[in-house]
Amino acid sequence: MHHNIIKDTINLDKKAREQVSELVKKKEHLDEVISKETEALHQSFLADIEKKLKETEANLEKEMSDREKSELKIYKEALKSIQKQYEENRDLWIEQIYQACIE
Repeated sequence: MHHNIIKDTINLDKKAREQVSELVKKKEHLDEVISKETEALHQSFLADIEKKLKETEANLEKEMSDREKSELKIYKEALKSIQKQYEENRDLWIEQIYQACIE
């Protein structure tokens, strides 16, 4: 009877050591998996940031281009208005300057 108890105890101890050994291996593997997942997440975040950066850059480029066109249109209209005003009033202004000089 003592023999069976000792044999059962030895078998239980052996099974426990095997289970502990398996758990240690899983833990070591888990550390590796976590490390790989961490790197994958890091790369994923970097890719997302790069994508958002490129989208923002493209949006800003488009906005700048649109603003440039708008400002150029405003400038051309203002220049056209000034030229028209000059053409319409040139002779009058010359006469007024002349009159101011001789008086």
